[in-house]
Amino acid sequence: MTISKTIMALGLNALLLASCGGDNGHDNTNELADSTVVAAKDTTAYTVSDTTKFKFDFAIANIPSPANTLQDLAQWGIAYDPSILNDSKKSAHYTTEFQRSINLGVYNIDMAYAMVNDKGADVLQYMKNIMMLSDALGLKGAMNAMVGKRAQENINNKDSLFGILDEIFVKSDIYLRTNERVYTAGIIFAGSWLESLYIASKLGGQLSDANLKVVANRHLWEQRMHLGNLINLLGDYKDKKECAALIADLKPIDDAVSKFSKPTDMSDADFKEITAKIIDLRNKLTK
Repeated sequence: MTISKTIMALGLNALLLASCGGDNGHDNTNELADSTVVAAKDTTAYTVSDTTKFKFDFAIANIPSPANTLQDLAQWGIAYDPSILNDSKKSAHYTTEFQRSINLGVYNIDMAYAMVNDKGADVLQYMKNIMMLSDALGLKGAMNAMVGKRAQENINNKDSLFGILDEIFVKSDIYLRTNERVYTAGIIFAGSWLESLYIASKLGGQLSDANLKVVANRHLWEQRMHLGNLINLLGDYKDKKECAALIADLKPIDDAVSKFSKPTDMSDADFKEITAKIIDLRNKLTK
């Protein structure tokens, strides 16, 4: 096992242990095994509207896999740069539901970016951030139900780990019980989508190869549909001040990307202007 895989293994074990409340001072190995076999059934009554549920499912179903997206970005040949990621030390300073949700989504993608680049120490750190914010949002049990023993069993298989990450990203049934849970899930989703686009913006800005610039422009242009779906979903919660502000910040980006009928219409200056808006918004939400 390589050093990075060893660190990742320790991180995943810590993640699983934390998910099961493993800080109670006694050996809970058996409890961990039991808890990953059968997940506790959520008996919360459904109160979310069918329309909102459909919007959430539609947005999730149509967005590209974050693992695939980051693996595609790796083909651009830009070296791993941890300085562009959200500082892991900030996680303790996020105190509101909105801040925790948006940055949980951000850290999910930062962890995936580190995973793509085989940076085990960074994977471990972001995993700790994810578990801390998940716990603060009351999602610790849900995270464990999705990850289970598979992370331990597939620690040497990056594709399997990315599959687990994708499941964390797309599995919505644990949230679709009440309007508040869908709202939280929607904000997490927004954070993940925005961070993925932010990383693409930062990397795309460093490209000099004309063919790769075409690829970066197409990637940005293709986000218009996903952005429209996201704004539509968040619109159900526009009565919430922070959500309304997020919608207001997303719409200019949507307008800027949607005005092009095809990606080749986008110039280098256009790309720079649009990605600057994306980077500014992401930095505003993670400060």
